[in-house]
Amino acid sequence: MNTSELSHARLIELIAQWEGRINTTHLQQHFNISRQTATKSIQTYCKETPGNLTYNPSIKGHIPLPTFKAKHCQGTIEEYSQLFNSSPSHYPTQNPFILLEAPLRNINPAIVRPIVKAIRNNLRIDIGYASVTNPNYEERIISPHSLVFTGLRWHTRAYCEKNQTFRDFVLSRFNGVFNEEGKARFRQGHDKKWNTWIDLIIEPDPRLSSAQKHIIELDYQMENGQRTLKTRAAMIMYLLQKLNLEQYKPTAEAQQIIVNSHCWKKIEKYLPN
Repeated sequence: MNTSELSHARLIELIAQWEGRINTTHLQQHFNISRQTATKSIQTYCKETPGNLTYNPSIKGHIPLPTFKAKHCQGTIEEYSQLFNSSPSHYPTQNPFILLEAPLRNINPAIVRPIVKAIRNNLRIDIGYASVTNPNYEERIISPHSLVFTGLRWHTRAYCEKNQTFRDFVLSRFNGVFNEEGKARFRQGHDKKWNTWIDLIIEPDPRLSSAQKHIIELDYQMENGQRTLKTRAAMIMYLLQKLNLEQYKPTAEAQQIIVNSHCWKKIEKYLPN
């Protein structure tokens, strides 16, 4: 398939999977193409992915078969929801998706560029950085190796020569002054917490009833009462925050999930004091 056909195939899969029916009108509206071109795209898709779709004359469209398996998209509901931002005409009267947006911090490209350069060229850079504990900008020499988005903020993972360890530096807290200080002596391969992968095992709060536990297991796609999430040791704190697991809550209904006790003992050493 060429690039255009791949885009068509992705839309075909998303609409068919989440709406249960795909026809030429979907492609015509989204890509502003002719009915003939849209028909050809659906025919090509069906030929190259047998077992995914079948034509249903009663609804004048193709429907997914039980053997349907997405090949051109991830098939997530988040991916499907993005269609309504890229193509408002798909639902001209009402967008069925409401997304809660957090107040993300403004990141200046002028701050990111020298960090990206330092990462690509393995450089040490002298920067001005402020923190909650030290709100006045102070000079730091760091060796960044990665940019990370936690869901609420962007930071760079870098070796800090002042603290002589790898730390996370929030991008919005740089003052925009950067000076190159030669080649980095500490790189990503030296960051033990970054290169250590750990399994975070979550399970329903034991205070819940059997029926309540079953609901939680369905919510989190657990198997045998557990779900394992793989993450870097350097990211475990952010994953716990995202799952709302930093503190144990007074009621099971508020807590819902917990970290497996044996797993907690293993990850505790990677958490800040």
